[in-house]
Amino acid sequence: AGLLATLSLLASALFTSSATVTNNTFTTGTLSLTANPTSAALTYSNMAPGDAVTAPITLTNAGTLALRYAMTSSSTNLDSKNLATVMLLRIKSGVTTCSNSGYAIDGTTIFTGTLGAALFGDPTQGSQTGDRMLAAAASEPLCFNATLPFTTTNTYQGATTTSTFTFRAEQTVNNP
Repeated sequence: AGLLATLSLLASALFTSSATVTNNTFTTGTLSLTANPTSAALTYSNMAPGDAVTAPITLTNAGTLALRYAMTSSSTNLDSKNLATVMLLRIKSGVTTCSNSGYAIDGTTIFTGTLGAALFGDPTQGSQTGDRMLAAAASEPLCFNATLPFTTTNTYQGATTTSTFTFRAEQTVNNP
């Protein structure tokens, strides 16, 4: 019995040490796309063929992660005339003065087509042609120009349409 007690003391008499690493903190980033203004960016009453309205919509990445975004639109015609299929919309980035007179001077065209079909990029996940990039805490003013073409016929007198522009964003890191 004494021999067993001596052997167990020898087996447990090893040097040991340990170290502790504390406060391992993980914080996720944020994705927050905002638009300014949020309502009625483009409005025009008593529009006649040849009239145009131009206004900026500024997109801001208020988050901490870089993002890419796309835009889709929908139009509700308040009558059977479907004015959104006749009105033209052009969207540019980099316009120095976003006004009817300043719109044509500079900038890069992002979209040209009818108001009812307005879009750029693709809101499905992943990088697609036309998606726009915004770094964290960055902003991008886009200049919108809506025109009622000179070729608009009498059919569209008194017509009304309301359009909604929807901007969808996703993270760019780890998202090919």
